[in-house]
Amino acid sequence: MSDDEDTGRPVLRIAGPDDAVALMQLKQRLDDETSFMLLEPDERDTSTQTLARHLEDVRRSENSVVIVAGQPGELAGYVELAGGKFRRNRSTTHVIIGVLAEASGKGVGTSLLAEAQRWAAARGLHRIELNVMAHNYRAIALYERMGFVHEGRRVGCLLIDGTFRDELYMAMILPGSQSPRP
Repeated sequence: MSDDEDTGRPVLRIAGPDDAVALMQLKQRLDDETSFMLLEPDERDTSTQTLARHLEDVRRSENSVVIVAGQPGELAGYVELAGGKFRRNRSTTHVIIGVLAEASGKGVGTSLLAEAQRWAAARGLHRIELNVMAHNYRAIALYERMGFVHEGRRVGCLLIDGTFRDELYMAMILPGSQSPRP
């Protein structure tokens, strides 16, 4: 992955259909190297055509985006914001984020989340939420630093390597976000 020469931060950009192959490779690597992602290696739909269509749909969305870190064909991480589909939840978006182990601790996750927050705020979104495995202490610390707060715990909801694990709900209200007037 290359960095922005002026700032030392990872190069971030919005993913499009042309990124489907590299993004699928990244997701598969994440499935293989960590148990902190929801899917196990053999559970993912690996069709790059399906992913390319998804990326095109997301590109047309007003409240969803996929942001990648790295150069085309050489991605180190991604964040996806999946916005609500109905009037009542359209101003809320759900985060999925993954960063390769080799890029961990180099500001990739922080940069991706900060860019996701900027993107959401610029579109008038109100709330960003996520789920995180309760034993993923490093990710929880990152989310807390970025302004997310704990909202709840799902006890024993995930079976990971033969052990039931808890999952936390975390969310943030975007700064400057206000309820629309009736």
